[in-house]
Amino acid sequence: MEAVAKLNNYPTSPRKMRLLADLIRGMEVDKALGVLQFNPKHPAVPLYKLLKSAINNWEQKNTDAKVEDAGLIVKTIMVDGGRVIRRMRPAPQGRGYRIRKRSNHVTLIVDSKTEKPVKEKNPDSYRETKKEEPVEAVAASVVKKTRTKKVSTTNKETSK
Repeated sequence: MEAVAKLNNYPTSPRKMRLLADLIRGMEVDKALGVLQFNPKHPAVPLYKLLKSAINNWEQKNTDAKVEDAGLIVKTIMVDGGRVIRRMRPAPQGRGYRIRKRSNHVTLIVDSKTEKPVKEKNPDSYRETKKEEPVEAVAASVVKKTRTKKVSTTNKETSK
């Protein structure tokens, strides 16, 4: 069972946050925490806290299971653009340059990779509905499809 954690309106550009998100996408949780803890980029701290929050959310949903035994991985991490605060900066000859202070939204989903597979209701139903053709019939139909038709050699441009 998966758990979700969200971080909204964090004041750094989405591009800078995506660099870190790409590092930990698909990683095991313990390894991702180590990568974020020792990464020098400034968005690593809130992403580390967000990952810890997602792990705690997973623990709340699955009280009977342990994190170490579940083999949690970062299933999905999305970084979207948030609100943009616009400021003006003085520029030469009385003009003003626009400064855009960007923010982002991060959604992180963790899931256990040792999830129990869902059993089919009736495994024999697939075998009954699928009709197997003999090999000779399949080979004959392939040969018929590969035969090419004769193409006429007359050209419309030459007849004009």
